[in-house]
Amino acid sequence: QWYQRRVQANNLRLAMLQEAYSSESSDNEEEYLEEDTPEEEQFFCLFCDMVLTSTESLMGHSQKSHKVDLVSALGQLSFYGAIKTINYTRAKTCSVLEFNEVLKRAEQLEDEFMKPHRSDDSLLMIDFEELFRRNNPASSSNGDFSSAKVEFLQGQLEKLQQAYMDLVERSRSDTAPAPPKPDHYFESYANYTIHAEMLEDKVRTEAYRDYIYNNKAIFDGKDVLDVGCGTGILSMFCAVGGAGSVVAVDNSKIVQKAKSIVKSNNLSSKINVFEGKVEEISLDRKFDILISEWMGYGLLFECMLDSIIIARDKYLKQGGHVVPNRASMFITAVSDEASYHKRFSYWNNVYGFSMSEIIPDLYNEAVVEVVGKDHIISNHCGFKHLDISTVKVSELEFSRPFQLEINTSTTLTSLLVHFTCFFDGEFSTVLETSPESPTTHWLQTSLYLKCPVAVCEGDVISGLIEFNKNSNVKRGYIIRLDGVVKRENSEIAKFDQQFYLH
Repeated sequence: QWYQRRVQANNLRLAMLQEAYSSESSDNEEEYLEEDTPEEEQFFCLFCDMVLTSTESLMGHSQKSHKVDLVSALGQLSFYGAIKTINYTRAKTCSVLEFNEVLKRAEQLEDEFMKPHRSDDSLLMIDFEELFRRNNPASSSNGDFSSAKVEFLQGQLEKLQQAYMDLVERSRSDTAPAPPKPDHYFESYANYTIHAEMLEDKVRTEAYRDYIYNNKAIFDGKDVLDVGCGTGILSMFCAVGGAGSVVAVDNSKIVQKAKSIVKSNNLSSKINVFEGKVEEISLDRKFDILISEWMGYGLLFECMLDSIIIARDKYLKQGGHVVPNRASMFITAVSDEASYHKRFSYWNNVYGFSMSEIIPDLYNEAVVEVVGKDHIISNHCGFKHLDISTVKVSELEFSRPFQLEINTSTTLTSLLVHFTCFFDGEFSTVLETSPESPTTHWLQTSLYLKCPVAVCEGDVISGLIEFNKNSNVKRGYIIRLDGVVKRENSEIAKFDQQFYLH
């Protein structure tokens, strides 16, 4: 029975993979040539960017890094349940907690998830059911198999793998690359309004100015690279503050005005302005200082820090300065029932009509807004600390623990993210976006809970906060909260929500 079930499963797996790929094939399929030298097989982790080279290393990585036994998890599903679970997990970029929930309804997932999410997904070729059977012989009552049956089954698996790779290769050859989408991000910075908003943010602008003017030893005679220069304000601070020369770079049309502004302020002899992406332009030297105002909402929105890291590695001299040089992210608890009611309850009665269908989507939005300090009901917990001199792009997606202690009896309505940037030097400067600090144009980022919680002084909120780049929204992030509220070690509430910062 086991033998017949495996042959049937393999045949159905092949049939469904063929059907999935045939739906994308053109009417006139061209012949293709196999590569003379096969590429080394790669196994992509389900939960992170790690790439492994064998089934064993993949299983070990999943167990050690994510506490997931893939064989036990997927080996007890039907063959199509396992395939759909893998493709669904990749398509939805599920966390480990979400994956565990998906397992419970794996057999009910839509058939569209039979189609491989990755065309090179070797994970789909692993026979988890067979691995599970080998690891758990007591769970099978199939007895011994004749060598002929084993040989036949092995042949079926080899045919399946070859057919799968053939289909993948054909899909690659038949699918024309999609044309690149325009990046409206840079276009938005050609608008003067956004620059006025940043320049009028005295907390932001004066933090840079004061640091530059009060640290002559750092800037005097030095070569400076200003990435994302905008109107050129930081470049002009540096030039007046003693820098020997400044190269200002921006990929927005605002650079044409920046050139005129630099010239009208008689600083053209020190400042050169270039238009283009810092990742793509070619500069003829390295610099002592890299300065930039790269921070976005919730610190990481806009993903400009990625560009700063590339510029740092490419153009900063050994031992050079990055300004600002450190950043920290914080989370805190908030009670604001009026704002909660205004945001959600409003839709229950709009001019006599119910528009409550909108409410579920609102719970998935990270809200950039001003939060009054009187609404803070806990400590501030730092959950991510970045050294801009050494941080890597891969470190800008992460999951971190946090713990908060409630300091009053009230209703918990949201958790809030804010950040602080540090300018270290003989004269150090701190740029804060906390509700307890003067308001900046970054405001704060609110994460509203679906179910507010009645809390008391001494209650503890603990959990994980996760930041991942949104593959569907360029420069956006997906924030995930997974936590519990405890009172004297007894759980009184829990939450697991996903928010879009875009």
